[in-house]
Amino acid sequence: MDRKLFLAVAGFAAAVAVPAALAADRAPADVVKSQCGRCHEAGTSGAPKPGDKAAWAPRFNTGVAALDRAAIRGHGGMPPRGGKADLTDGELRGAVLYLFDPTGATKPPVKASAAAPVAVGLHKASAGGLDVYLGRMSAEQMRAYPAGSPEAKMHGGIPSGSGYHHINVSVFDAASQAQVTGATVELEYQQLGMGGQKATLEAATVAGQTSYGAYVRLAPKANYNFLVRVKKPGAKQEAEVRFQEKLN
Repeated sequence: MDRKLFLAVAGFAAAVAVPAALAADRAPADVVKSQCGRCHEAGTSGAPKPGDKAAWAPRFNTGVAALDRAAIRGHGGMPPRGGKADLTDGELRGAVLYLFDPTGATKPPVKASAAAPVAVGLHKASAGGLDVYLGRMSAEQMRAYPAGSPEAKMHGGIPSGSGYHHINVSVFDAASQAQVTGATVELEYQQLGMGGQKATLEAATVAGQTSYGAYVRLAPKANYNFLVRVKKPGAKQEAEVRFQEKLN
């Protein structure tokens, strides 16, 4: 079955899982260069430029799933699938992550033993058959959302103190790319050289997409290790993934 015929069948029967061996996804850098970069490189109509994390952060804060959905359906001046109908969901997600961090998105996976979580970049990691995405946004940035909006109300509202950040985790099944809901998600975060702290991430649904989050207090300009533990409903074991980040 050629690629065009498969895409037509998949669109007609969306419930059927896509066999991974049918076609390899194009590299994120290639997708951005051939299509997305036409607008994003120049910032056309307010499109956030590649690597401009401050501009991308508000878009990531509602979760990768919501951002995927916007890219697939189109929004503002952006046509569905960036104007290229044969881009797969996986290619779109890869392109979005590349636009956020062109350097991090091109880093190869880190080889590790079977017992250790396998990190594949700053904002995405995979373990236990799950793809886990981590996002972070300061409370100051969150306050830009309108009062009464889902973003402003989730997790009991935006804390009033200084130094708070909203941590957002989106979880997908690595094979099917189906969103994982009903999971138990725990976060451990540690400033290098200091003691660690824990938080239970609460499920929140925005624009029909579920992610897990909480507000935590972080020191400015500090290096942090983040450990995320995810246990799917009915799973015997939890998956662990790790991230590192230096705050601005």
